Amino acid sequence: MRQRGGEYAPLRASPLNLTDDAYWTALPDILQAQVLVQLRSKEREQLLWAGAPIIRTRTILILFAIWSLLLIVPVCVLVELVDETGGWWALTWAVVSVFIFVPRVSQGSRVVFALTTLRAFVSVRTMYCSIETRTINYRHVGSVRVSARSDGTGEVVLRKKDDPYNVEEVRIYNVKGFRDACRVLQKALAPSIVERAGLSEMLSPPDDDGDGDCSGEGREASGDQ
Repeated sequence: MRQRGGEYAPLRASPLNLTDDAYWTALPDILQAQVLVQLRSKEREQLLWAGAPIIRTRTILILFAIWSLLLIVPVCVLVELVDETGGWWALTWAVVSVFIFVPRVSQGSRVVFALTTLRAFVSVRTMYCSIETRTINYRHVGSVRVSARSDGTGEVVLRKKDDPYNVEEVRIYNVKGFRDACRVLQKALAPSIVERAGLSEMLSPPDDDGDGDCSGEGREASGDQ
């Protein structure tokens, strides 16, 4: 509320026009903040979809098993076989291993994908607490590769056109509500790219023969043809 003449008047609605949709409320507060700082209020940019990569329990257990194996064995060898400095080398390897495995396990709390009315972007919070962002305007998209899975997750790779030597891309992967992201891209991208990528076919309801299933192989579309 803002005070005005001894009375309180409501503030104007935020120009970001955020919603209470499930995709937004499902994000942790820290990931919501990463999205908010990227939205361009001066350009009236609106958020249409956002999501974070999911890591299955099986994958986490496998990573922890590999991490434990690669941590315990070298540490024991260094401590037993290297005199005097073996403990320091073991401690160094333990610290290094944290920066190798923790980023993979913690992606769901550090990485967020967003689709707006203007662009697609990925915001990554690094292990050093800095924010790295990759973005691509829909007008600059030259090719799209789509790959969906039967469990409802999938991957979309948007690549910038007219620059074969410096490939810029935004990759959205392992997200829930993958079909919702595809629907946003279907409306935002050029019709020719949407058709070649098979987005419309992917989103169509399955018929009796199973056509239109979102679990097909990946397809790539290029706008240069």
